[in-house]
Amino acid sequence: MAFTELEEQKYSLIEQRLGETERANTQIDWSVWTPRVVGAAIFSILLLGVVLAPYDKLSAPRVVGLGLLVVSFVTLYGFYLLRFRRELFRERRKQMLFGSSVLLSCALVQTVSLVGAEQAPAALQAALTPALIFGLLLLCGISYAVIFDQRFAIDGLLLTSLAMGVVLMSGGEFLPVRLAVATAGALTAVLFTRNLRSRYKLAMVGVVGGASAACIIVALTLLSAENAWPAKELSDPLQLVIWAVGTVVIGAAVGVFSTFLLPVFERAFQITTDLRLIELLEGEHPLITLMQQRAPGTWQHTQNVANFTKRACDAIGANSLLGEVGVKFHDLGKMVRPEFFTENEPESKLLHDRLSPMMSALIILSHVSDGVLMARKAKLPPVLEDFITGHHGTSVIKYFYYKAKEQAGEGETILEDQFRYPGPKPQTKESAIAAIADQVEATARSRFAGGVSHPDDIRNMVHQAIVNKLLDGQFDECAITISEWKVVEDSLVKSLASMYHHRVKYPDDPDKNKRKAAIEAREKYRNEIAKRRERILTQ
Repeated sequence: MAFTELEEQKYSLIEQRLGETERANTQIDWSVWTPRVVGAAIFSILLLGVVLAPYDKLSAPRVVGLGLLVVSFVTLYGFYLLRFRRELFRERRKQMLFGSSVLLSCALVQTVSLVGAEQAPAALQAALTPALIFGLLLLCGISYAVIFDQRFAIDGLLLTSLAMGVVLMSGGEFLPVRLAVATAGALTAVLFTRNLRSRYKLAMVGVVGGASAACIIVALTLLSAENAWPAKELSDPLQLVIWAVGTVVIGAAVGVFSTFLLPVFERAFQITTDLRLIELLEGEHPLITLMQQRAPGTWQHTQNVANFTKRACDAIGANSLLGEVGVKFHDLGKMVRPEFFTENEPESKLLHDRLSPMMSALIILSHVSDGVLMARKAKLPPVLEDFITGHHGTSVIKYFYYKAKEQAGEGETILEDQFRYPGPKPQTKESAIAAIADQVEATARSRFAGGVSHPDDIRNMVHQAIVNKLLDGQFDECAITISEWKVVEDSLVKSLASMYHHRVKYPDDPDKNKRKAAIEAREKYRNEIAKRRERILTQ
């Protein structure tokens, strides 16, 4: 669709409001940077404390050297985020999780390498530290893949392995080959974490990681020199089999353990993983069942909006799973008073006519706060609240606002803020798309119920809805661009067109009138026979 000059001016204004200017891009947000710098400093001190353990051979060169290694590690991670994953820089909880996992892993490796290995049975001394390293890296890799994504899991796993290398080197037990084998096995497991649809499949991912590490151990045993690990320690075939089987068992155990540990991470750091979203999507959640019973019209509306949102999110590369699940729960509050919403009660206008415009607006506005309360009581992921509050943002209920202005007496002032949703505005791309999908689905249902008269009617409606929301500043707080909105517009138009497409009128049956005449003649004949019988009986 070609944009007119007036529309181009609107988009120019919108770009300024969204902060897509050179000044906005170069300005430092100290509210974000300050806690990150403080957190990095605390992490560096804690990691240095782990590296320097057991604090019995401290010297100035040793402290300075290890301190430089720790600072270099933290700086490298910071540059990585800024260069490749800037969007993760603002996710404080995920950064706390990553930092905690690195610190805990390094502390466990340092403890075992300094204390545990010496006190373990002789048969386990050589295997204890490598087994721990592999188990920790595999657990970290699986956790990163589920909580972050596969790309970060690979990068984060390499960084965690690097931190472990620094710790092992500081303890005088640097095992580069063993560390490389464990890292390779964990990386292989990460590659198999794609499209996880349930938690039990994590056990299979662990088995894959263990099998990969076992294959590498066998290969190195066959190829290595006699004085190199693992050939010098696994010369006995039985030992080699024990190591290979043990590695697979460790992988399976870590996979099973991760199914119990990941929910702990989700609750402790308030992080919503894709696995949690899949469980909400595929399971029959009690709130969804209750919505089907109490507000069937809202449930059907929600199904349509969820499909629209999923397709639009896929079109721009957003998290379609989050968008779909968020929409499923965005109208929970309508179950409290379902009869006041048109999709549940076509005659709801009669109910509102008995109330003042202000009271009607309060009932409509309350479905947002009611939805938030229901979501919190059901302990739904906090990320879903953005869909409940953001699908209307801070927009105005214009119908009742205009109605109140019409009924206002002389000298009476009607404030627009009294008819405005409390917000906040959408904070993510997914919730912003859901807000538009929600509006255009409801508008299309009322406007195109009798069919589409012109092919451009749907596009004009969707386009105007997006422009109005942008000009009202409803998407100022989410990082979605104008070019992405154009893609979203195309996706929504296609979705609505498939639902309200023009249907060809079927021609009338040419024999229809003949059959009708035959039926009428037969009925007339039956009536005449009945009258004759009645006259005969009455004579």
